[in-house]
Amino acid sequence: MTRLLEALIGCPLALDLTDQRTTTGRDLDPAIRTALGCAESDPVVVRRSTLTTTGGAAVSWNCVVVVATDAELTALLTDERLPIGHSLAGARRHLARTVLGAGVTRWPAAGGQEGLPCAYKESVLCDHRSTVVAHLHERFNPAYVPLVAAR
Repeated sequence: MTRLLEALIGCPLALDLTDQRTTTGRDLDPAIRTALGCAESDPVVVRRSTLTTTGGAAVSWNCVVVVATDAELTALLTDERLPIGHSLAGARRHLARTVLGAGVTRWPAAGGQEGLPCAYKESVLCDHRSTVVAHLHERFNPAYVPLVAAR
């Protein structure tokens, strides 16, 4: 998705990593745990980040949960310097993406206030064995990915 967003806005994107922590499947929302197919005891990494322009404008807000059972793949999906798309491309790794849902939600706003309506996409990434390895929830800044006025 990183490359598509860069093409859409016409500039490179950088990673602003907000939070990344290791926990277990037990701490996940049951719907996310089900989508990942992980057990309560499985190690997972929860990663929250924003993709930003070189000027610092937020283009997408992302929450990614990685099942941390493959050390090499986990390292690529949790690189603290690079967006996931860049990390995978740099390692010449391709993961299949299955979209679970898309629609309209709220763009995160500062100060705990609810933001503007924005597009979102929820998906999972699968490895070469078709094993789900990550769950992604992406929200797109309506300034860069505008919603149709009729909504």
